Amino acid sequence: MKNKEKSFTFKGSNVLKLGFSTQNFLKCLPNDVKNLTEIIQYASTEGYEFIELRDSEASLSLKECKELGKIAESLGVDVLYEINANLLAPGFLAIFKKGLENTRAFPGEGIIRALASNTEFANDETKKGWTEDEMNRLIEIAEKAEKMAKEYHLKVIVENANESFFGNGKEYYGFADLINKTKNIGIQFDTANPFQNASREKADPKKVENYLASAASRWITTHLKSGKGGVFQPVLDENAFDLGNVISVMAAKKVKYVAFELLGLPDKEECFKNHSDSIKYLINRGLVTKNTH
Repeated sequence: MKNKEKSFTFKGSNVLKLGFSTQNFLKCLPNDVKNLTEIIQYASTEGYEFIELRDSEASLSLKECKELGKIAESLGVDVLYEINANLLAPGFLAIFKKGLENTRAFPGEGIIRALASNTEFANDETKKGWTEDEMNRLIEIAEKAEKMAKEYHLKVIVENANESFFGNGKEYYGFADLINKTKNIGIQFDTANPFQNASREKADPKKVENYLASAASRWITTHLKSGKGGVFQPVLDENAFDLGNVISVMAAKKVKYVAFELLGLPDKEECFKNHSDSIKYLINRGLVTKNTH
């Protein structure tokens, strides 16, 4: 891979890498080789060290992924691969298997991400978390996925969505229970989801912070995201779990990856500006330093 000097340094960390999710551009640059090449080139030019390629149902072909992987490698951009299927979604393991094959085509540590929840909550607005039966099925599927990934020499991570972050141990279980009841599945922490209006049960930010610190060996990456006013924002801003505190804990626990997840917009130039403004937000808060070479 092309050697690159770090463009950004996070306060308190010399290992934390800055990237962004291609989810941010899906409304203006839908997934295809041409659009994703533009995004990878943008990431390289602007000094991002990696992207998270959001390919919801692993729809990109292996040929396309290999082509994109070569481009990313030549530009010094690592790729974390994201399917947007959740563990209990119908056909999850088939989507996951195709995702594993695609993940191997990209430079980086070989990380594939899935959602913790989605479909099982769609028809019940009062549902806070998983039932005991659902939790048992989640564990079984997660362990199968982890075993499959291991055969490909890849790492599986799951992202907290709108399910309760913590269960009550009786009527329902939450994201932390899924992590606690599995052995090797990694965490992709979304900084806004547990506190947004869409969350099935808003969590206590300090309790979430303490949990993540205790589960740091499983914490692989973070979606840096603003839920100001309880709503997903197009640029970094205030958040119930202050983003400065998030970065501080990540730095202390030597978590390696942090990616912007911003509300996508149909105007490409506005999306680019939102990324620049998000960097400015971090710099103005003293959380990131832009390095000069």
